[in-house]
Amino acid sequence: MKNILVPTDFSNNAFHAFRYASELFNNEECRFFFLNVFSETKGFKRKNPKSNDTGSLIQLKDASKVRFERLLSKIKKQADHPKHTYELISKKNELTHVVNLLIHELDLDLIVMGNKGKNSSIPVFLGSTATKTLKSVEKCPILTIPKNHAFYEPTNIGLATDYKTPLQSETLAILKILATGLGAAITILHINDGKTLNPKQQTHKEALLAFFDPLPCSVHEISNFISKTKIIQVFLEDAHIDMLAMVNNVHGPLEKILREPIVEKMVIDIKIPFLVLPEMR
Repeated sequence: MKNILVPTDFSNNAFHAFRYASELFNNEECRFFFLNVFSETKGFKRKNPKSNDTGSLIQLKDASKVRFERLLSKIKKQADHPKHTYELISKKNELTHVVNLLIHELDLDLIVMGNKGKNSSIPVFLGSTATKTLKSVEKCPILTIPKNHAFYEPTNIGLATDYKTPLQSETLAILKILATGLGAAITILHINDGKTLNPKQQTHKEALLAFFDPLPCSVHEISNFISKTKIIQVFLEDAHIDMLAMVNNVHGPLEKILREPIVEKMVIDIKIPFLVLPEMR
């Protein structure tokens, strides 16, 4: 049984992200938790009610329930699976705070979010809500789905790494589960800075390849001649990647991308699902 959290404002974008995940795990038992938070404009497009405004809170919670019933009706017509169940969680709080609490409370396996940034690009970062969540949530994988991305089973999943730190099996577990269930190959992106791998990096590389065995696994080398975001874009196109995965670790490729100037960030245009894996220590 997989526990999957879907933050939602009941928009088409949020429903699209859920529908992708529903198809991705259509043969597995899943509990989908739809999280609607009352905070500023998140959840509903209205001002944040004052903490002592009990009437407003009740109205928001009631409205959330009504919208959830409409969502359930939509799911029944368009995306229902016999192995899936659906629950609503409505709370007044900041999204990232609630998500971090629910990771442990619900023993979450995955968080699925819609990406509604301009052109579905990483820089905005995937829309402000997704950006804030990615930066603040550290203990649960997050899968972001580009707006209007049609579902098809990924056959080649890319994993960007620099081999500088060992990637724990707990960190990579859901990636291997996904690839195994889909029959997909893993293509590892290594950004080559012109230097030979040192003994530690070589060990980490061999451990990574051994972990994914017996899945088809290959290494794609790209010279570090341009910005990290441009390198990722080249990789996605050259290796025909259907889903991109990166580990959210200190000084890793993802952190370096987030530190690049916004002008550089604007270059990358990701139109495929993006899986961010938490670093487990």
